[in-house]
Amino acid sequence: MGKSEKHTQCPLCGHAFRTSNESGYVTLGRESDLCPKLPGRQSDGARTLRAEITMCPRCAFAALEDFDELDFAPDLRYAIENLLEDDGLIKVFRRSDPPWLAFHSAEVCGKERGLSARGLGDLCLRASWVCRKERERPFENTFQLRAIRHFMRSLEEDSLEGRELSVTTYLVGELNRRLGHHREALNWYVNAGKTVGENESLAWLERMISEQSRLAEEEAA
Repeated sequence: MGKSEKHTQCPLCGHAFRTSNESGYVTLGRESDLCPKLPGRQSDGARTLRAEITMCPRCAFAALEDFDELDFAPDLRYAIENLLEDDGLIKVFRRSDPPWLAFHSAEVCGKERGLSARGLGDLCLRASWVCRKERERPFENTFQLRAIRHFMRSLEEDSLEGRELSVTTYLVGELNRRLGHHREALNWYVNAGKTVGENESLAWLERMISEQSRLAEEEAA
């Protein structure tokens, strides 16, 4: 695992601050919703995942991208500032700064920035992983629902193909299963299986679809 620290400047409010990012962290496999299994304590894993995203300590702007790559027109900057100021979760949890808050802020900002539905879904999925490692089940479920909505919109609107199409379809099924929507999950597993086809590089996903389908059938009984 590599940890680096650097000075960065918020592209929204101009505040300069230090940030640390972890890259190339070691995993011990993946859970069925692709959440990385990390060595150490659960809270250590949450901090490692949180370090993937940068959030300004002054205005709460957040993004997965390097801040140096971002530059906003005045009207977009004004719109994002207003969204952050009015956001209820940021108002309530800003002082305690839970690890999932940065992902929520990145989703809020990402919607205004025009991020793809797939990208927004990925932010919510990562937030649900952090909540699981912090044992915050209600928030985990909330972010799972938000991820499902974004992924379903992505399947309708984005030109997904290959691995991205198969994984996104599978994740809609798996997140539904985790939320207790077993019959809905089974339907999505079937759809995901159809997208895999003869793609040998997705054999791992085909096995996972089969395993999680059996589990959903047992849970639905």
